Amino acid sequence: MKIWKAAKLDFKLLKYYYKSICFTLLIPLAFILLYRTLVVGISFAMFMMAMSSIYTFSVADKNNMQRLYRVLPISVEELVCGKYLHVFLMGLLAVTVSSVLQPVILGLLGISAAIPEIIMAALAGMVLYITYVCFQIPAYYKFGPIKGRVFMYVPVAGILLTMFVVEKADINTSLLFSRIAENRYLGSCLLILYLAVIVVISIRTSVRITEKKEW
Repeated sequence: MKIWKAAKLDFKLLKYYYKSICFTLLIPLAFILLYRTLVVGISFAMFMMAMSSIYTFSVADKNNMQRLYRVLPISVEELVCGKYLHVFLMGLLAVTVSSVLQPVILGLLGISAAIPEIIMAALAGMVLYITYVCFQIPAYYKFGPIKGRVFMYVPVAGILLTMFVVEKADINTSLLFSRIAENRYLGSCLLILYLAVIVVISIRTSVRITEKKEW
């Protein structure tokens, strides 16, 4: 499948950034010691991973990969979709690692995290991550990794807002997640619809931007 091959190409481009990515996954483990809230900890992990989504654009620009892309037997749509698949898989890796390690850290602090809370926190983190990157990727395609670097900090607003709301509103995340679980069918439908809309719009925008460039 050409989309998967395009995604694998991006993974190969990241081989020089693996240490940075591993460090990115470890930082939230220290961060959760401060807030001791799973939803904030996982959200921060996804914030860090979203900021690393610029790496493949930076490597491609540095090595003038555009010339290679032109000769590959792959369409613009497949290349762009491969980029999104790669970024989403990186997010899945981050949320999986965070969902395993962060509850362990909380447990050592004497704070228990129930399975439903872990699942809901992971879902919330993934929703935030997808939202972040769906804004970032079209900007990187449009402005490039240098001029578009300012969009790397889009998640900052998201994580600061999350921290502010959870702390100032004194939200009981366990109670909140249990209430959401009670209306899981409606919530699931709305969530899927939201994600589908922003992903489709983001991909189409990225494809149009790429097609307008010299290909």
